[in-house]
Order: sequence, then C-alpha cells, then structure tokens
Amino acid sequence: MEDYKSASIYDVLKKRELIKQITFEEEFKKMVEKEKTYVYLGIDPTADSIHIGHFIPLMMMSYFQKCGHTPIILIGGGTAFIGDPSGKTDMRKMLTKEDISKNVDNIIKQVSKFISFEGKNAAIIVNNADWILDLNYMDFIRTYGIYFNVNRMLDAECFKQRMEKGLTFFELNYMLMQSYDFLYLHDKYGCKLQIGG
Repeated sequence: MEDYKSASIYDVLKKRELIKQITFEEEFKKMVEKEKTYVYLGIDPTADSIHIGHFIPLMMMSYFQKCGHTPIILIGGGTAFIGDPSGKTDMRKMLTKEDISKNVDNIIKQVSKFISFEGKNAAIIVNNADWILDLNYMDFIRTYGIYFNVNRMLDAECFKQRMEKGLTFFELNYMLMQSYDFLYLHDKYGCKLQIGG
C-alpha cells in the first residue's frame, strides 16, 4: 500500500494523469509541497444522485486527503436554485426547495464513500445555501458585481454554448455565486484550491 502522507499531491496527480488543466501550475506545485491546505469541490444537487462525471473529482479529493490536505465538499444548495449552465443547451429545470433538500441529503451519503469525515484532516461538508440564500441582492451586486466583466463572462465556454439559444440574466448570476463560494471558503477556512472535472 502506497504511503501518501509524505507524497506531493502534485506528483500523485501527475503520475495518474489526473491534471488536464491547471492555473498557476508552478505556484500550485510549490504551495502543496510547502503546506497542507484546504481544497474544495462543488457539487450542485440538481439530481438525487451523483453521477459518473463526479467520479474523477471525488477520487482527486481522496488523493488530496491521503496526502494530508483537507477536502471541503461544497454542496450547492444555493446555486442549485440557478443551476450550472455548463454543457446545457437549455436552461435547467427549476427545482423546489424540497427537491433540493432531498438531493442534498442523498449526495452527502454518497460522497462519504470516497472521503473520510474522521481523523486529523477530516473532510468538511458545507452547503452554500447557508450563505447564499440570505444575501441581499443589491448589496451583493454592488459589492461584487463590479468585478465581473460581462464580455469576459460571455467568452466562457459554459456561456458560449448557450448564446445561440439564449442565455438568461438569471443564469449569468451562477458565475458570481460560484465565485462568492470561493471567497467565503477562503475567508472561513483559508481554502486556496478548487478542483472540478
């Protein structure tokens, strides 16, 4: 059995060819070799189960944890009210609060098969509904909206695919909420990394 505690997560992910795209690669490599940090993965509860697309990111979270880093699983109980437009040709079906709540419970159970919620670097599970649903929209948009360039947002692959059929203003807010999640986790836990897939 391989000893991950002394291994660099960068080397582990590279060896397994689990890095497809990375920003600030050299800085990332130096940081994870120097310090143990928090890393988060967001999962929107738009269905009552995780799917095969979650497998690789959850395995990556498992490797991060084995290498001594602390995983944060962010369940998007708030962002699920909008839904990630990535890879969609139409706007996602709007879910009720009850559907989202049921989906959150199911996903939490399934995620625990991949990572441990016990021990020195026990995984943390958070639900962004806890901080997003109570935001005052005008305060939020005045404070954070000024940092988002709409032209740049529309260049993002997740939005480009939707431009032909039409993208709603409602869906544009997803990127702002997702960015706010990172800020919240950074401020609360010192989280410096996000993974996706």
